[in-house]
Amino acid sequence: MSLDRADFGAFFAEVHGGHQPFRWQLRLLDLVLDTGRWPDQIVAPTGAGKTSVIDVHVFAVALMAAHHGLRVPRRLALVVDRRALVDDQYDHAEFVAVKLRDARGRDDVLGRVAEALDSLRWPGNGTSPLRTVRLRGGAPPPRSWRDDPVGCAVICATPDMWGSRLLLAGYGSRREARPREAGLLAYDTVVVVDEAHLSRQLVITARRVAELAAVADEPLAAPVLQVVETTATPSADAGVAVGVEPDDLTVDGPLRQRLTVPKPVTLVPLASWPIPRTGAGRTAGVRAIADEAVRLREAYGPTVGCFVNTVHVAVAVTAELRSRGLDTELVCGRLRPHDVVALRQRRRGLLSLSGDPSVDVLVSTQTLEVGADLDLSAAVTELASGGALAQRAGRVNRLGRRTAEVAVVVPTADLPNQDNDLPYRRGDLVAAHEWLRERCADERGLAPWALRESRPPSPEPVRDLFQRLELAQAWHLARTNDDLAAEQDDLDLWLSDDLSEDHEVGLVVRRALPVDPADAVRLIEALPPRPHEVFPVRIHAATTIQPRLKPEPAAVLVRPGEPPRTFIEGERLRPGDQLVVDDTAELFTAGVFTPDGAERVGDVLDADAQVGQVVLRIERDTDAGGRLLDAADAILDEQGDLDPAELARLLRDHETKLEPRPMVRAAAQLLDTPANKPADAGIIVHGPLSDTDTKLVRLIVVDLRKAAADDELRQSWSRHPRRVPLHRHAADVAERAAAVAGRLGLGEQLVETMRVAGSHHDDGKSDPRFQMSLGAGPHAPEPLAKSGMVSVEWIRRLRTASGLPTGWRHEQMSAVHAWRALSELDAGQRDLAVRLVGTSHGRGRHDFPHSSRQLLPELDEVAAELFDEGGWDELIERTHARWGVWGCAYLEAVLRAADGQVSAEGR
Repeated sequence: MSLDRADFGAFFAEVHGGHQPFRWQLRLLDLVLDTGRWPDQIVAPTGAGKTSVIDVHVFAVALMAAHHGLRVPRRLALVVDRRALVDDQYDHAEFVAVKLRDARGRDDVLGRVAEALDSLRWPGNGTSPLRTVRLRGGAPPPRSWRDDPVGCAVICATPDMWGSRLLLAGYGSRREARPREAGLLAYDTVVVVDEAHLSRQLVITARRVAELAAVADEPLAAPVLQVVETTATPSADAGVAVGVEPDDLTVDGPLRQRLTVPKPVTLVPLASWPIPRTGAGRTAGVRAIADEAVRLREAYGPTVGCFVNTVHVAVAVTAELRSRGLDTELVCGRLRPHDVVALRQRRRGLLSLSGDPSVDVLVSTQTLEVGADLDLSAAVTELASGGALAQRAGRVNRLGRRTAEVAVVVPTADLPNQDNDLPYRRGDLVAAHEWLRERCADERGLAPWALRESRPPSPEPVRDLFQRLELAQAWHLARTNDDLAAEQDDLDLWLSDDLSEDHEVGLVVRRALPVDPADAVRLIEALPPRPHEVFPVRIHAATTIQPRLKPEPAAVLVRPGEPPRTFIEGERLRPGDQLVVDDTAELFTAGVFTPDGAERVGDVLDADAQVGQVVLRIERDTDAGGRLLDAADAILDEQGDLDPAELARLLRDHETKLEPRPMVRAAAQLLDTPANKPADAGIIVHGPLSDTDTKLVRLIVVDLRKAAADDELRQSWSRHPRRVPLHRHAADVAERAAAVAGRLGLGEQLVETMRVAGSHHDDGKSDPRFQMSLGAGPHAPEPLAKSGMVSVEWIRRLRTASGLPTGWRHEQMSAVHAWRALSELDAGQRDLAVRLVGTSHGRGRHDFPHSSRQLLPELDEVAAELFDEGGWDELIERTHARWGVWGCAYLEAVLRAADGQVSAEGR
């Protein structure tokens, strides 16, 4: 494979529009390739191109795969405390992924990088050789990345979403998935914490986890987590640092332009600041900001940035500017992904370096102050902390090709001592105001390179003491199946610089949510929230939603790992929860959720008509919909299911009368699947769901192929119509587990242990009761691992009829069989193999819910020793001591990934 270090410039140019890398970016690549380690610190001012860490990572992993470099981490996690930057970084990673996908088979640098990355994985493990992941509050987290421990990946996340996963308590994740995520993030991963001064506690915790992961009698051969902090100002005690050096500016002309072209500062005094919510002070403040935006627009042209500190001011300024005839857009962090995508489509280039000259002013809160690749002509901003002001100025004249100005609205008098609703502390604002006076006297103003000499004042510590994670606490967190007291508050001690900071839940708006709570829950169970329709909302603000809703319908709470239910006022919300409300709810202001909002927003569920997800919703409140459903009633079979081909014909007949047409076409395409393509089968039709009060009827078509990515369903369900024999599935998982462990370089002994664990991980499924739950009769020729393709409802009925106790787990039984079968192994290898068998689906950490008598109808000495006399808990602790808390989680993740891959392949 002809790929070497000299190809990086060509690769970089392919993914950056022909631009060559800067010298500091080349030094970063050299360090990673020469040492196998990333630096402790990346020192690069705003505009220096820190997003290039994605390109360095991808190329370094490709060289490793092509055997031209030391072992480097396979996963890159980019963590930053701004949702907009998470999206911006994810967009670049996805752009690179698409370029590599489309380059397969070509003999150019992209084709060779794609070939190298493909060599790490198994065929069919994704559409691109680069896996991209986005983790941010309020949105359903992706899951497929957990099935790929060997491939190259880029994970873009907010601090709480990434950090909670590292600490075995992932917000928004099912309990059973938490060990897998923690293991994969603690090993073979490098995390780059952008703007690390905003996340100092997270950096401390991440580095401590890297230390604790190595605290084991037998540390794993896999590299532990590497932690990188980025900053615009270097620190002498930060360890190994790579970044922009003074000599670089004499060589890299474009970089010199970006960093040194002056950005003069103008102060705009305001008598009433912070801007109040009501009264003459509010009117004067909004007008003053609008006046300054108009002045800058006339002096420097479009697009002027307008950064304010609160949503209510952003909405008011936007309205004022529009009333003056300026084309103005508002971007706030609480927008749904659908709304951001719609803005990008409507205003192509606005949120990028190319810009959109048709937009006069872009109004934003803190959302766009960090990392967003904007090249604004000028900016007006409210006074903020010094770091925030430097970041906002960084969006102005980002490429350094013209002159620009930054106007800052400041108080004419001293700041009031009383609390306000600003996101900054009074001391930080006072220090920033004084610093701005100095910058006004310097003609360079807020140019990034000038700020190396005149650093923005550091924020006052919000907490008196940063927390150090101890080994005993790690063992406590490893009890992922237990309900830990004050779980999310405890994590704040190790993740957050501000212990008063609130976490996020998701808010979803749905049209005509049924009035009857049971019907509303049924509907949301069939049509769960999808990422594009979720508003991120702070938990404290979300608690105000229920009293503001009309008496009916009630909100529906969706929590990972639990069935949907009606949300009860006063119920404690958790990070990652989602609330679904009716579209009559008046909770919004200008399309943004606000605690005092009085407007509505629309349902956007149907805006994403992708085959492979929920693809159809038809309601009887249209004439064509009513006739279609009447016809559908006539072709219901004995089980109440619709014939897919017949329903497809009905949809095509009525397509011109149904909206949205893309969704109807997608549904017809999904339903009209040729019978000779069993791998594409798997359709279930929910319907009709009726609301007797409104006479509204919905027909919902679901593509069950998505269940191949569902951890729970695929344990006993195959998307293929054929059944999977137990012995064949076990052999396939054993082979894949050993192969994955071998590719990860875990060593011969662990490779063999993974093979043994894979061969026994489903032994408990041989129980006759479990076989009955799979639909296997008493005279079946051999035990099954998975039933053929059936409806979820059918699986539930079989489970009820099988006689298995509630919550019975086959892997608990598998541990009993494995303990007996592996008695000839070395004690340590036996402990680990049996542990991996028992925890293969994320349970059994540390306990199972059933005693030996509940697990088995008859007495079993091994089961009694393990689950009645404390043997299982002792085994878990022995393996923690020998391979480490995160080491065991990583090995569990490897075995579970092998099982997931084989199951997704229908084997």
